[in-house]
Amino acid sequence: LITTFLNHKYALVKWRFSAVSFSRLFMRVGFAAYLKTGNNWGIDFAGGATITLRFKDPVPMDRLRADLPIASIQQYGKAGDNAVLIRLPELNKETDYAGQVVAKLNADLNPQTTTKLDLNFHGRDRLTELLSSSDPDAKGTTPAARDYYKNIAQNIVSRRSEIGVFTNMSQVTSAPGVTTRIAGFLNDKCFLGAFNLLDQETVGPQVGHDLQQKAIWAVVLSTLAMGAYLWLRFDLMFGASAIVCIIHDVLMSLAFLMMINGEFSLNIVAALLLIVGFSINDTVVMYDRVRENRRKLKTRMTLEEQLNLAMNQTLSRTILTSGSVVIVLVALLLFGGKVIHEFAWILLIGVLAGTYSTVTIVPAVAIAWNNLTGRKHDISGPTNRAPVRVETKQDVPPAQRKRRAG
Repeated sequence: LITTFLNHKYALVKWRFSAVSFSRLFMRVGFAAYLKTGNNWGIDFAGGATITLRFKDPVPMDRLRADLPIASIQQYGKAGDNAVLIRLPELNKETDYAGQVVAKLNADLNPQTTTKLDLNFHGRDRLTELLSSSDPDAKGTTPAARDYYKNIAQNIVSRRSEIGVFTNMSQVTSAPGVTTRIAGFLNDKCFLGAFNLLDQETVGPQVGHDLQQKAIWAVVLSTLAMGAYLWLRFDLMFGASAIVCIIHDVLMSLAFLMMINGEFSLNIVAALLLIVGFSINDTVVMYDRVRENRRKLKTRMTLEEQLNLAMNQTLSRTILTSGSVVIVLVALLLFGGKVIHEFAWILLIGVLAGTYSTVTIVPAVAIAWNNLTGRKHDISGPTNRAPVRVETKQDVPPAQRKRRAG
């Protein structure tokens, strides 16, 4: 593998037209998917609520859909986890949408909640209040007594976090610090509700709209900043080529997101910003090699030859760097869980697009710019010096040859 990318002279530049055609086709497919399905805005941008619940028994899907007819309900995690992710559509006003829905579900699925404390639903503070007011261990009403019951309540909640949801009371009473009296009290005054709330989030419409604008500006400004840097560091042609390369990689990633009908969330924005930074990395290395070659090499070369030489010189570095990142992203896809699948997919497509755009798209733009502007980017030595005449033995007089020999 190492010898494959060392001392090679691959004609990479000639593949630029094929790469441009492939990218155009890929983006058109993504645009067609967008026209068919539209934007799948996540809660961060569209507003609304997301709720993650874990049930102690099989998920009552029919009951949930009856209570929440406008919600999108899907399995969360493994099938044996009995967990669901509930997405609720955008509201027209700012309110604790998720909290209200969770309270409604708790009342519908847990009728005992009016008379007993739900150990699968309530947290440390509610349990501490119940234990302190009843004082099953006869500790009194001092601050020390409250701290005693607070620690026990925290141990119970921590045990629930470890196992996900309580399925029987023995899991509760086996928590550290739970005495026989407290265990009897909990069996009498508490119960195990149908579900445990793992997460809830509400985003209002105004916040979602602001996040949309900020996300777009973040990607646009970072792209322009990269282009301006390369313009100042190298020249305008390379700066413009870098901007086109970044836009290409971002559009390729978004096209894939549209194909899989993925959700556009803040995680995707973070992935796009990472792609912007990674995409420019190989491009800068290649540009820097072109500049070094112009100083070192003395033979005249066209811009196509300059770019091809630089890409061949840095190809091993490009393959090793991108390959290492791809291995990590594949591991995330296989073992990272469903929550970060779309994030990992977008990064993977962006890295692959950024790798091949460095050796195909960037040269295509640079060469097209050079042809349109009529600029000359040849590597050559000084051309204004008089030619140097090399002396032969016949040109040197015999007396002078003798003096030189002596």
